Amino acid sequence: MEVNYGSGIDPERIQKYAVYTYEGVMEDGAAFTRSFIVVKNDYQMIVRFTHLQDYAGVYRRGSFVPITSDPRPRLHYICRMLNFILVEHGATYQARHVFDITKPMMETFFADYALSPKKDSTYRGEACINDCVSACVRFMGNLAAKFGAYMKVGWKDLYEEKHVRTAYGQRKAVYRPAFRIVGVPEVREVFRDLPTKAFKVLLSLAFRHAPEIAFAMCLQAFAGLRPGEVCSVRQEKSPLGPGLFITETGGQVTEVSIDLRKEMRLRSDGIETGRIKKERIQHVYPRFLKAFESAYAIHKDWISKQACEAQYMPMFVNSRGMAMRYKNYLDRFHVLVDGWFRPALLRSDDPELHLYGQLLCTNTLGPHALRHWFTVQLVLWGEDVAGIEYWRGDTNPQSALTYLRNKGDLNRELRAANDAFADLFTTAWKDIRKGDVDSERT
Repeated sequence: MEVNYGSGIDPERIQKYAVYTYEGVMEDGAAFTRSFIVVKNDYQMIVRFTHLQDYAGVYRRGSFVPITSDPRPRLHYICRMLNFILVEHGATYQARHVFDITKPMMETFFADYALSPKKDSTYRGEACINDCVSACVRFMGNLAAKFGAYMKVGWKDLYEEKHVRTAYGQRKAVYRPAFRIVGVPEVREVFRDLPTKAFKVLLSLAFRHAPEIAFAMCLQAFAGLRPGEVCSVRQEKSPLGPGLFITETGGQVTEVSIDLRKEMRLRSDGIETGRIKKERIQHVYPRFLKAFESAYAIHKDWISKQACEAQYMPMFVNSRGMAMRYKNYLDRFHVLVDGWFRPALLRSDDPELHLYGQLLCTNTLGPHALRHWFTVQLVLWGEDVAGIEYWRGDTNPQSALTYLRNKGDLNRELRAANDAFADLFTTAWKDIRKGDVDSERT
């Protein structure tokens, strides 16, 4: 958060809290980050490091600390609160130290956070506000546990006790933040609906006009990967370990798994390619194995002709042979939609496709729509909460519950892919491999 100071004040003396992050790479290529709360001056120079990140509550119990643990998201909330109370309103509150913070000060900060519009004039949603409150309350609670005698806020100010019934009918006490924040109802409409008929057109165009991301789109549509996770996938023969594991029985592919167990640095310049939200082995959904196999064969043929950093062998590369970054994938996807997909739909004689093309004139379609399409198919094929959560690689069942609550609407508005889905694309892709693209461009 930028602080508006009056003119004539020495920028070197203006100080505020910020998050400093160090990114490192282990010998086996695994990436890790370390984040700290620091104090910076108005020149954005670090004045000093603090130990405040130790109280963010990232590491709950035990002595073992996973190297991949990163408190960065929580630290940003904490810094925002510290700057609001101690820097921006420090003179008003007469608060110069974290020990001086009181519950009313925190309530004022939370209210300001909830009711202040963002740069795009929208307001923060319930989940974002709850995350902010949770991070700040845990931070202050951990400080109170160690420095209680010095602090003006204690555990009882921060938490309230509630009693709930467990699944076995037992009464259990739980502690929740003792704050009730009034916010503006979030109005968030994300355009991500992608009818199967339009999806088939999009994927066919991708293999023709954007071969560098076509298979990445398949990983999202057939295995539910997030866009950032796609950019973290390695080739089968990568020196860092195979990124794909393919199981065949009787000459037929029966299982495909994707290694997302560890976030790696896949570029010689050390730049991050994409984040893995949940480290795991992700499987291709069985109904998509045939389509996946055809898509992968085309991609292997394409990437074998591209420059590639041999010490990493990422699955997706840019024009310089370096691993594709999430932003590159996003930009290339938008070029595909704007330059090929939407025009093709608007030229279509099919009324449904033409109408969808018109929708794309006023709505932006992003790669997250592919994961949404994948989830819709899971719902329409009868997967339950546990199945959807597993195949999507979710960290909690909330997303699955949201889709299942809307199952009736999905059945009315969208069609499930049928058994001819893979055959349709196999035919189209065979044409591509014969050189249709080159003849079209010439």
